[in-house]
Amino acid sequence: MCGFTLLEVSGHKFDFQQDHGCGPVLECAKNWEFIVFQQLQRRLVEQAPRILRHPLKLVPFSLQQSLMERLLASVFKEAIADGDFEFLAGKWLKVEVSDLELCWFISEQDGKLVVARHCEQADVCFSGTTNDLILIAGRKEDPDSLFFQRKLKIEGNTELGLEVKNLMDSLDLDGLPSLVRYPLLDLATFIERAKAGSAQEAHSAPAGGVAPQL
Repeated sequence: MCGFTLLEVSGHKFDFQQDHGCGPVLECAKNWEFIVFQQLQRRLVEQAPRILRHPLKLVPFSLQQSLMERLLASVFKEAIADGDFEFLAGKWLKVEVSDLELCWFISEQDGKLVVARHCEQADVCFSGTTNDLILIAGRKEDPDSLFFQRKLKIEGNTELGLEVKNLMDSLDLDGLPSLVRYPLLDLATFIERAKAGSAQEAHSAPAGGVAPQL
């Protein structure tokens, strides 16, 4: 890391445009800005679930239910029309976002997917963190890979769980509405880059030391 404080770097901003001899200082400033952005990106990805956990739990379930059912109907429109979710009729899939402490129970009734707060007995449960589930939805992570890393948990009826996973794998992102597709892809890319930055930082940290902090 270059031996310049933020104040010293800031003081050279005007000179950068006039003094061509400031190349090393300019390069140092650019590197410092990149490191700051990378650190902020990583911290945002790591801390967002903790920050959002309590506000999201205050959202009335009736609103969660309405939004989830509309989203599922839009995302899986073709699969529902083709009867691909009939295997969930009379059965319940529990989806749990562990770090947000949120969960929903999903079933198929009368040709549509319904969301409930509780059920008598969940047949299969999918559980993962916010970031991992977004990466799966955005095709940035393979569900099988996360399953073997124990980051994605599938419990209960194994056959039912495989059918749900296969439907997730067959989802065509290009067929999603633009209002869903682009924000999902942007968010998944943001999380992927932050995780890659964290891995690179950990790899480059000196043995027995710690990575530099802001």
